[in-house]
Order: sequence, then C-alpha cells, then structure tokens
Amino acid sequence: MKTLDCRGLECPLPVVKTKEALKEENVVSTIVDNEIAVENLTKFAKVKNYTVNSKKEGKDYIVEISKGDEEADFEVEYTYADCSLAKPKTVVVFASNVMGSNPDLGAILMKSFIFSLTKQDVLPDEMIFYNEGVKITTTKSETLEDLKYLADNGVEIVSCGTCLDFFHLKEELQVGSVTNMYDIVERMEKADKIIKP
Repeated sequence: MKTLDCRGLECPLPVVKTKEALKEENVVSTIVDNEIAVENLTKFAKVKNYTVNSKKEGKDYIVEISKGDEEADFEVEYTYADCSLAKPKTVVVFASNVMGSNPDLGAILMKSFIFSLTKQDVLPDEMIFYNEGVKITTTKSETLEDLKYLADNGVEIVSCGTCLDFFHLKEELQVGSVTNMYDIVERMEKADKIIKP
C-alpha cells in the first residue's frame, strides 16, 4: 500500500495523484485536509468500481482506495480495442477563457478543467476555441503547457481566426492552428459528444 500526503493541494490534484499511484499500486491511502477532497476521491473510486473507505484523524482525513481484482475501465478499453467499434468523437468547445460568471474564480476553474483533461484515460479528439476562448491558446494563457501536452498526444486544437483578429491575438497563437466558422460548425456537427465548460 502506498500513502500520499495531499494536504493543502487544490482540486483536482488529490484525485490526479491518487489515480496515478493506482496505476502501480493496488491500494492507495490518501491524506487530505478537507471534506470536498474526500467526496471527490470517493466519487472517483465509485466511478472506477474501486473499494473506498475514509476516516477522520484529527483535522485530517484518510481515504483508502483499493482496486481489487477488476477495473471498471476494462470493458471500455475492450470495446474500443477489440470489437471494432469506433470510439465516439469527443469535441471540447471553449467560448470563454473563464468558467462561470466570476472572472477570478472562472479563471481558476478553467485552468483546473484543462489540467484535468490531461489526466483523463481517454483524451478528447478535438478542442475548439472561439470568442474569448481564443485567449487560452495565446501567450496570455496560463494553461499553455497543458494544451501543448494534449496536442502532443493527438488532440487537434483549433482557434477561430476571426476571433484572434478581433482581439489582436493572431500573432500570439502558441498552440494549434487557425480555423474559420464553417470548419467549426462542421466539426461540431460531426461530433458524437460536445463538452462545453
């Protein structure tokens, strides 16, 4: 069993670190310092069909997750790899550089969302940025390293050229390519699933 000290880490890092540790260990004990982290770890474990137990010790919480013999991901991986069924095409669409109405909190949430995308077992196929969303693909973005990781791992990233021009950011594009609204509409029409943070 491996023990992780995730006290003081912002969401989603306790889940990400636990998930990574479970790739090499059957049982991981994660120490966190808030109930939200306990809830997030519990939800993660239930989605994966893992066994989860948590307890409070002083001001901290200990969440123990055990893989057992069977992983929930097996059926998904088997379906895609061995049954010749096409993987559903997933497109993530960004119309803003923040999530929600509060700009300060929204920037934090968007950064966390994009980081969380890099930790998924199945990455999206495409990411489309338009309107203020194009600010994420330029030098003004704090998430460029995560976007470059996604691009390097096969995720196609496109930004609306009209939007880049409108915000005077065309020369500052750092990841992906420039596209137009006709192409954006086609990409969205062909998607099996569209995610919009």
